[in-house]
Amino acid sequence: MPRSWSLPGFIELGELGAGAQGEVVLARHQSGGAPVAIKYLAPELLSEAAARATFRGEAELLKRVTDPHVARLLHYQESPWGAAIVLEAVHGRSLRRLLDARAEPLTPEAALTTLKGSLLGLAAAHAAGVVHRDYKPANVLVQDDGLSKLIDFGVAVLTGQGGAAGTPTYMAPEQWAGAAASPATDLYAATCVFMECVSGAKPFEAPTLEALRAAHSGAPIPLERVPEPLRPLVQRGMAKNPADRFWDAHAFLSELEAAAVAAYGPDWERRGVIALAAVAAAVATAAPLAVLGGALVGPGSAVTAVTDLAAKAAGSTGKGILGKLGGAKGFTAAGVGGVGAAVIVGWLFWPTGPQVGGQSHGEIHASFTRPGVLLGQPNMPASETPSMDLKLSVTPARAKPGTDVRLVIAFRARTVGSVEYDPGGRRRCLGEHSPSTDHSNSDYSFDLGASSKDLGMKGGIIVAFYPAPPAKFKKLPSGRKAVIIPATSKITGESQPWVQAECAYLSRWTETRTLVLPGAELLEPGKYLVSPSVPPRFSETTRNGVEFPPEEAGAVARGALPVIEVLGG
Repeated sequence: MPRSWSLPGFIELGELGAGAQGEVVLARHQSGGAPVAIKYLAPELLSEAAARATFRGEAELLKRVTDPHVARLLHYQESPWGAAIVLEAVHGRSLRRLLDARAEPLTPEAALTTLKGSLLGLAAAHAAGVVHRDYKPANVLVQDDGLSKLIDFGVAVLTGQGGAAGTPTYMAPEQWAGAAASPATDLYAATCVFMECVSGAKPFEAPTLEALRAAHSGAPIPLERVPEPLRPLVQRGMAKNPADRFWDAHAFLSELEAAAVAAYGPDWERRGVIALAAVAAAVATAAPLAVLGGALVGPGSAVTAVTDLAAKAAGSTGKGILGKLGGAKGFTAAGVGGVGAAVIVGWLFWPTGPQVGGQSHGEIHASFTRPGVLLGQPNMPASETPSMDLKLSVTPARAKPGTDVRLVIAFRARTVGSVEYDPGGRRRCLGEHSPSTDHSNSDYSFDLGASSKDLGMKGGIIVAFYPAPPAKFKKLPSGRKAVIIPATSKITGESQPWVQAECAYLSRWTETRTLVLPGAELLEPGKYLVSPSVPPRFSETTRNGVEFPPEEAGAVARGALPVIEVLGG
């Protein structure tokens, strides 16, 4: 049945794909702005309550997730005449297409880079209580810069809900059984895709679904296909029992970073991004140009749509697809009204332009390439490093003087306890309360940023603003030339359990720092990087109470800070 209803206010530029659930079109709002992808529910499904609920549920879950590594929902509209999900279009290509276009695997660095971006996206979804359940190469978009976004939450559920939906090639054992979904379910699928990226072959292939189920549920993991330094990641990520996998995406990411640095050097990610971007560019060059809405759209254009999106839709048998999306969070609103027996629902996430509003995100990952120096353990492998992960968000991302600004810090850390390592690097955990021995690790500490005393302040809670041009947004500042503003702090969700399997304390909490944005006497109008410390890097490490340079232990801090735009009064 042809679609007779279109979302008011949008000019359609061309079709991106069509499937059993509906179609996806490229469009632009009549007032201008960036192109969007609009997913319409098929007209013949409008009268089916279950189909409408599934479509609405997809948007409900999408609006929970706010992260630059996840495709973003902009708008949802439902009425008796039609239903539509509006997504910001993002140029790129699916990872499925990249893998299919190559006769050889990705380099380990490129495969690790892809996995890292996916883990960041999954971490954001899991933090919102959402399990994707259909992580696969077709649902990972690789952009022109080599970075990636996670898309298509068509079969996602809240943590704890069950069902056997998903793509069989990448489904975890508990997913086959219809058991409750958890973050570990997604991490299994992500590891399967990583193995495919780095080895050139899917972990398990079988002629029937039952044989494939048996392989995922009981067959040994083909670790021989994976480079040896990366085998522990795959072995744990694809463990048959969810409890034996990584405890969450952040823990997986921490292990990934450590393994990557140990095997491929501290600049592995830079080389991985370059390699992935080169692969994407090669695929884009081979793709034909398309004329959409009278404008010539090439593979490098900001409105380029992934050409294999249509093929993906054609192969869909139930849930349809999501187009490419992303972008800045805007104002949200919701309304419900009755029209006969039907319902009109609308959620608006449209960007608010240059006014006050929005949200900006960043992250810092800190670890050691020579952790044995820190712990006094010469045989300690880099993969065992203590680490810190900070997920940062600033609200609002555009603000005028006098505005209340919040910096939210989702903190994760791994602090290794009493432990010994033999010459082969094998760990012997002495336990949480075991007394130290001559061979167990020293007392140690590490921290980011200078102390409040060093900064000439009485209080210890600050928010730092680093002036920086856009070209430097993805680099962590190394100096102290920042405007430092005192802030108040509130910590919630604090947990620091001892985990015997890790032989470490796994700490986590969320800290919210609040301040009133000062005027032009301190912050001139412009864009600033926002940091919880000065500088946002290792500044102090101690062993047995004696301070020593972090560089001796191979201290590495990388990431990107959120950006705030200070508007004129």
